[in-house]
Amino acid sequence: MQNGKTSRTDLRLSSRAPVHRMVPTNTYQDDDTASAADLVSFDPMTEFVFSVQDPNAVTRDRIAAAAREIFGTAEGSDFIAKLVEHMLSVAESRAKIVQELIILGGNLQQMVNMAITHHTGKVGDTLTARRKAAQLCFDFFKAVLGITQPSARGYIRCHQRFADDAEAIRIFSYGELNLLAAKDVTDEQIDAIKLKKREAEELKDPSKKMTRDDVERLLRELQLKDEQVEDANRELENIHEILEDHKTQLEVTERESQHLREQLATYERHLAEKESSIANLRTALTERTSGYPAMEQELAAKNKKLEELSQQLVAAQNAPAKVEKVEVPVETLPAGYQTTKQAVMAALEELEEAKSRTQALKDEQVNIEAELRRQQAELIANKAVHTSLEALTAAWEDVSGKMSSFQLAVLASTDPKLYDPALEALAAQLRKYVAEIEAALQR
Repeated sequence: MQNGKTSRTDLRLSSRAPVHRMVPTNTYQDDDTASAADLVSFDPMTEFVFSVQDPNAVTRDRIAAAAREIFGTAEGSDFIAKLVEHMLSVAESRAKIVQELIILGGNLQQMVNMAITHHTGKVGDTLTARRKAAQLCFDFFKAVLGITQPSARGYIRCHQRFADDAEAIRIFSYGELNLLAAKDVTDEQIDAIKLKKREAEELKDPSKKMTRDDVERLLRELQLKDEQVEDANRELENIHEILEDHKTQLEVTERESQHLREQLATYERHLAEKESSIANLRTALTERTSGYPAMEQELAAKNKKLEELSQQLVAAQNAPAKVEKVEVPVETLPAGYQTTKQAVMAALEELEEAKSRTQALKDEQVNIEAELRRQQAELIANKAVHTSLEALTAAWEDVSGKMSSFQLAVLASTDPKLYDPALEALAAQLRKYVAEIEAALQR
């Protein structure tokens, strides 16, 4: 920091607190008589040949060149030398003024902090108490020093931002520092403007120097570029998030496709089992119907035998009675049959039993054929479902990939809002399909 005097132009850091005083009203005197007494006769061969050790050599050359260009080359060397010395004093005084304003900001900040500490110690540390103490301090500045609250805040803000930046205090005016001390100005932007300002100061052309308007315009350009970079970064992050979402969706779609393929394999095994069951039914039907001709022959033989026995019975019943004793050897009837009538009844029973077995066999054949037709119809229906599901699975993989590509293309376009109607129509169609699938599941 500066000491009580204003003769030094460099801003040195110190651990002590800022000096509690105001900027002097007159930091330098422009006394032509005193300056003339200190000056010697001007000799261009001696005055403008500086050693490398002189830090003001470039400045003197630039001021002298500007003076000769404006006042004319015919002006005397003494006049040009006076202008050079006075201009150096003005530049030094301006630098001192900026440094003093930075010191003033430090003093004001110290008083504000002291007032806040004192007031919160009395009433408690709250946001309202802090604001009240700061407002009282600003009112104190206004009453005693005539410094308004916006000006005081500007001094404090410049001190907080540039108290440790001696180069910025040297090359920027207070108005430029106040502009650069805003919260939305970054250190990178200040460094870039500082570099441009330093390059402009090194040029010999005074018209190339940067004014406050130039600094403000350059700051706006840098902020606009930073905003564009931030927008591009946010857009890139959004695209990365969208890509991650689509990657997740593709993984989900792949898992769903794998699940569908497993379901198809299950359906194929089920169809194979159905075909095996139908083959077994056909084999059983063949086995059942293979003895059917033999049973028909047996039934015909029993019918014939029944007719013969019925005729014998009728003939025996209708024959006239005559008495004749004839010894005729009669073959003994089989066991359990005493008369021809009993034999006929037995034959009828066997016939009925054969008919029952035949009818049962026919009924079983009808049932087997009905079951065969049912399983064949179910097999055909399952094959149709299997074929449709396999085609849908293959088509869905292609459709999901095209949907992801379409969404990425829309997001990468210059005006994604233009495609909102198409996306809404696609979403409505997908909702229709989802509703139909949910209705099918509820059935």
